[in-house]
Amino acid sequence: MDSTNSCKQNKFEINFSMNLFVHVIFLFTILSVLFIFIISKLSSESINNELIDLVNDNVNSHYKNLNEEQKDTLKKILNFMPLDKLSKLYSQPEKVRETNNKHVFTSMKLTIFLLLILLVIVVIVARLLCHRIPMKHIIIENIIIFTGIGVVEFLFFKNIILKYVPVKPSFIMSYLFNSVKNKIL
Repeated sequence: MDSTNSCKQNKFEINFSMNLFVHVIFLFTILSVLFIFIISKLSSESINNELIDLVNDNVNSHYKNLNEEQKDTLKKILNFMPLDKLSKLYSQPEKVRETNNKHVFTSMKLTIFLLLILLVIVVIVARLLCHRIPMKHIIIENIIIFTGIGVVEFLFFKNIILKYVPVKPSFIMSYLFNSVKNKIL
């Protein structure tokens, strides 16, 4: 069998494989960009806001239920605690978390870079082996697909996921109070 006939027979498989590979690159890149610039920030804000609300609501409600003697005792105990030092200590960024998150972001960026390099190598090798890959068509097709999918995912995220409350609001405070009670009392 001659080489031109072999090239024509593999055209569908090569185009399909390239389309699939470009699809994977697009998907990974879009998800990474969304995660780095939007989802990670929304996730952190959401958790922080939820914790602030839980602490404020539960501390206020429990404090209101104390009698005057209990309130005075609590104030005396809190006056002896180094609250300013603790607040300062816990307001600083946590190095382990920062290092881990930087590693995650760097890994995503490196993976995208390596996938793009691999794509260029595959296109060059395919051309050397007598096959012209319709990259423009493949890229346009993937842009159209991901635009449609992106709109649906954005609407789903905005209208459903952001409204979902994953933890029972009282869970954290109940756990905190029970832990304090069990360990101290």
